[in-house]
Amino acid sequence: MKKVLIEKSAYLDSVSLMRISKTAGEAAGVMSAMVAMATDTNVLLLKEAGFDPADAAGATPNDLMIAIDAEDEASYEAALGVVRREIEGGPGPRQEAEFAINTLEGAIRERPDINLVFISVPGRFAAIEAERALGAGKHVMIFSDNVPVEDEVRLKALGRAGGLLVMGPDCGTAIIGGVGLGFANAVPRGNVGIVSASGTGAQEVSSVLARLGVGISHLIGTGGRDVSGDVGGVTTAMGLKALISDGGTGVIVIISKVPDGAVGDEILGLAGRSGKPCVVWFAGQDARPREGNIAFGGTLADTARLAAAAATQGEFSPPSAGEVSALLEKAGDIPLTASGSAGKYLRGLFGGGTLAQEAVFILKEHLGEIDTNMKLPGTGLLTDPSASAGHTVVDLGDDAFTRGRAHPMIDQSYKLARLAKEFEDPETAVVLMDVVLGYGCNMDPGGEIARLLIDLKEKHAESPGPAVVISLCGTHDDPQGYARQKRELEAAGAIVAGTNELACMLVEKLIGE
Repeated sequence: MKKVLIEKSAYLDSVSLMRISKTAGEAAGVMSAMVAMATDTNVLLLKEAGFDPADAAGATPNDLMIAIDAEDEASYEAALGVVRREIEGGPGPRQEAEFAINTLEGAIRERPDINLVFISVPGRFAAIEAERALGAGKHVMIFSDNVPVEDEVRLKALGRAGGLLVMGPDCGTAIIGGVGLGFANAVPRGNVGIVSASGTGAQEVSSVLARLGVGISHLIGTGGRDVSGDVGGVTTAMGLKALISDGGTGVIVIISKVPDGAVGDEILGLAGRSGKPCVVWFAGQDARPREGNIAFGGTLADTARLAAAAATQGEFSPPSAGEVSALLEKAGDIPLTASGSAGKYLRGLFGGGTLAQEAVFILKEHLGEIDTNMKLPGTGLLTDPSASAGHTVVDLGDDAFTRGRAHPMIDQSYKLARLAKEFEDPETAVVLMDVVLGYGCNMDPGGEIARLLIDLKEKHAESPGPAVVISLCGTHDDPQGYARQKRELEAAGAIVAGTNELACMLVEKLIGE
C-alpha cells in the first residue's frame, strides 16, 4: 500500500510535521511515512522516496501531504490513524503547564520583566510579532526565515530608534548571558564576545574556542542579510557597540557572510576605534596583515585560534600536513574512500550556509570552478539546486529548501536523500557534509548519516563508492555527544574532521592535485 493524500489548506509547523512523520514511520508494517506541506522541495522529496508525484498534482504549499508506504492495507490504515491522532493533538495525557499563554501580549503581562522575545513562526507572520515586541520595548531574535527584506529594514529601523536589538530574521544562533538561543553549542563563559551575521559561522568559532579552553561572554547574532547594502549592518553595528561597552568582554570577534563593501568598511572602522583586540572574518576575504587592533582570520578555525591567542596570550597552531596525512592513512582501512572511485567531482551538502561559503572559497583555489546555489563572486550559479553538475556545493538551509519544512539542522530528510543520490552518482569522487551539534539541532545527525552510509555500502558492495568527508562542528558538552557522533560516523566509513578548514584540506588531497 503506497498512497499520497492531500489535505487542502491544512497548515502545521515543520517541526510538528517532522515529529508526526517519525512517529508514523515507526508504526508496525510501515516502510516509510512523510507528512509535509506540499512545497516544491517536499514534492521533489516525495518523488525521491519512491512515491508518484502525480498524486500531489494540484497541491499548493498551503496544503498538507500525507504519504505512507506500508506492507498491507491494515498497516496503512493504522499508520494513517497515527497521523490523524497526532495532527489532532497526539495520544496520551498532556502535562499541566505552570501557566498557559497564547499571545505575545499575554506573555508580557504574565512576565513584564522579560526583555527579549524569541520569534519562531512562519515567515509571513514573523514581522507582525516582531513589531509588537518592539512596540512593547523588548529586544527580539527572529529565528524565522522567508521574511521579506523590506520588513527587515523596517524592523531594524524601529529597533535602532528605540535602542533595541533586532537579531534576524533568519538568525539561527545567539548566546546572551550564557543562555543559548536557537542553534547554540554548549560553551563555557569567558571574555570573548562575538557578533555574527552567520549562524553556523558563529557556532564553528565558538565551538573551536571551547575546545581550546576559551569561553564566550555573549554571542550576538544578526541574521545573514544584516551586512547587505539593503539593511546596512544595523544590528552588527549595535551588537559591536554593546560588546565594546561590556566590561566582561575583552576580545571581540566579528563574523560575516560576504558583506556589502561599504557596510564592511563601516564595521571595520567601528572595530578599529573600539580600543579592544578584534578578530574579523568576512567570507571570501583575502589574506590581510593585522591593522592596529584588528587581526583577520583566513578561515573560521583560524579566527578562533587568533581570538584564543588574544584572550590567553597563548599560541595555537593550524592543522599541519602531517595531521591531514594521518587522517587519510587512518581512512585507508575504511571501505568508503575515493581510492577506487571512478568519480572526479566534489559534491558538498551543507546545512550551514556559512560553512558552505567557506568551503567554496577554500576549495575553488584548488578545484577551479564550483557551482552553487549561493550568489558568490567567482562561482557559477546552479540553474537547478536539486541537481549537481561538476564540482557542486549546495546550501540546503537556503530559503528555497526550508519553505514548509524544518531547517536541515533539525530535519535531515532532504539532506539524506541528497546524500544517497550523490553517493550513487558515478561522477562523485568526494561527498563533503557538515554535521552541526548543539541545542536546538537534530539530536542524532551523525547517527542518521552513519546508518544511511552503512545501507549504501551494503547496497553497492561491488563498488568502493565516493569518499565521505564530515566537517563536525560542536563541543564535547553538546547534548548529542561529540565523541559518540564522531565514533559512529567513522565506523560507517566517513572521514571526520574537527573543523571545516581541515575537512576542506582533506578534500583537496582526496581529489588530487
